Formats: sequence, structure tokens, C-alpha cells
Amino acid sequence: MSGLDRGEYDIATGALRRPPEPSSSIPCGAGRVATAAKLIAVGSRFAVPHLNGVQTRHQVAFGLQPAARLGLSLLAAGIADAKDWSPDRKNPVEFVENTFRRWAVKNGGEEITTEFDVAFALVSDLEPYSDEGTAIGQEMYMVLEPETAGYVVLGPLLRELAGIDSRLPATFFSLFTSALNRWVRVYDHRDAEERVEMLREWYEGDPDFEHVELPDVASAIPKFLRIREPLQEASLERLAENTRDKRIQALLSGLLQLSAASRKAQRPEIGAEASDRLADSNPPLPALLAVFEKQDAIEGCFDEEAQGMMECPPEPNVIIPFKITETDSVRTAFGIAAVVCDVLTRASRLIKLIMANVN
Repeated sequence: MSGLDRGEYDIATGALRRPPEPSSSIPCGAGRVATAAKLIAVGSRFAVPHLNGVQTRHQVAFGLQPAARLGLSLLAAGIADAKDWSPDRKNPVEFVENTFRRWAVKNGGEEITTEFDVAFALVSDLEPYSDEGTAIGQEMYMVLEPETAGYVVLGPLLRELAGIDSRLPATFFSLFTSALNRWVRVYDHRDAEERVEMLREWYEGDPDFEHVELPDVASAIPKFLRIREPLQEASLERLAENTRDKRIQALLSGLLQLSAASRKAQRPEIGAEASDRLADSNPPLPALLAVFEKQDAIEGCFDEEAQGMMECPPEPNVIIPFKITETDSVRTAFGIAAVVCDVLTRASRLIKLIMANVN
């Protein structure tokens, strides 16, 4: 993501400093939060502070003139507040940073970070290791990248839902993952099955293939999840209204709200040139790992696959192009980003309810 002045801004001291060199190690582990720690590439970007508004250090990746142009557009779009401008410091980078921090808090940043570890960033180039030195022009991109994968165990809830209606577990899983997958990547049993199939193809030519033990993902998938005709949302609404269990009611209502929120915007087209820049990228890093039981075969596949997720720089989960000098373009980009935040906020609330009964 070249073409950006790179440094680290320490709010406590008001100083710019060079960031430390990224570690070459790619750890992978399991636990309460299934980690993909340090899998995110360190690139030049202006990062929202983990969407929580309380960090004291942030990465800055702006020249003064582009920041000033963007700042004017943010003011005109009603996103920035003139009170964030310091006449004494006269620093447009700091002004944009303050705007992002306040915007992140307003759009649920603190609640999002209880279950997700993601950050929005502004970049001028989608290729993080480009040597071409792309200059900052009128068009930039707002991207969302996870730093670790969130974690949810769905098995206990799905078994509980099966006692209400045999089609309810498949309905819940489908709506939950579909709503999130519209915007961020969810790693679930389907990804694990693809990995097992890939491993099988790799080992087929090995003379010792018959002795190779592949992960048994199939046995980790509940049978009631294979129902082909899930409930329609109208039927789900009636179930939510009629159930006397307040927790189940909250889960079903929250699921319907999440599904509706995810459809409030569509992914914008990024254009052929930007797509070409991503041609050699790895798939986006997972923002959430969804398993049925702790440390099941799905989680095992994720842990193994995570070790190779940074063989090539990954594509961001969300890419929103906009022109920094056009008010409508900036307003539209932040509107789409607000939808993403709303989806992650509602998903965070659901994950808390789901995990409340997981031992």
C-alpha cells in the first residue's frame, strides 16, 4: 500500500515515530479466542484504532495535502466536526484521525471489539508490497482487515433450537453466516471441508496415502444441519413472537435484525485496475471462526490453515473506494462502512448470547 507517508503517531506525546519492523513469525493457536495473531500484513495505512476509540497509539499514513483535502470533504459530508481542528497545531492528519476515532465510537466500535478484532484503514494502493510508489491521488480505499479471528461455538445452541423445530438449527446457521459473509469472511465447516479435499488431492499420489489420517470434518457437522429446506424469515418471526423463552426470543429477533442490517447496502465495485492489484493476493483472513464444539475438527483445520494464510498478502475483507475531493463519494463510503459496523455490532450481541451457555 505504497505512496503513503508512514509513521506512528503517539497521542500521549504528540510525536511521529517510525513503527517497529514486523515480526516474521506467524503463530497459530487455539483457546477461548481462535487466534490468527499477526497474520495481518503490516502496511502503510491510516488505521482506526481497533474500532474501540481508546487506543493511545495509531498508525498514520497520510501526506498533509491529501489529509487536508479529505478533511474538507469530511466536514462537507457532515462526518467531521470543526471542533476537532486545532488552530494551534494546524495538523490535518490529526484532524482526520480525531474524526475517525469519534466516528468509530459512534458506530459501535467498543461493542464490536468485544467479539471481533478488526480495523478500518485508508489506503491509496491495495497492493501492500508494491514497489511502484503509487502516489496519493483523488481516489482512495477504505478497507477492513481482521487482526485476529473471533470465535463462536454453535453446537449447544443448535441442539437447543432443534428441540423447538427440526428446521430451526439450519435456519439459524444459514442466516447467521450469510449475513456476516456478505461483508466479512467466516471460517466454518465448509472451509474445513475444502481444506480436507485439498489435502486428499495432495496426498493421492503418495504411496503411503492409505496411512494418512485426514481431519474428520464430516463427523463434526451436526446431522440436523443438513436439512435442505430451512424456515422462511416470516416463519422465524412467528417463532420469535410466540416463544416464551426470553433468551431464545432475543436470539431469533437478533438474528432477524442482523440479516436485515446486512442487506442495507451492497459491496461497491472496485474497478478493473484495483482488481488487478489484488490478483496475486491470498483470500481474505477470517474475521470469525464458527465451530460446533470446542477444539473440533473444524477448529483443527483452521489452526493448520492459518499457518499459510500469509504466504501471500491477503485481500482485505471489505474494500470501499471513494474520491477524497467529492463530498457525495466520501459520504457514500462512510455510509457503507456504517452498515458494516452495524452488522458487526449486531453479530457481537448474538455471539455473547450464544457463548453464554458454552462451557
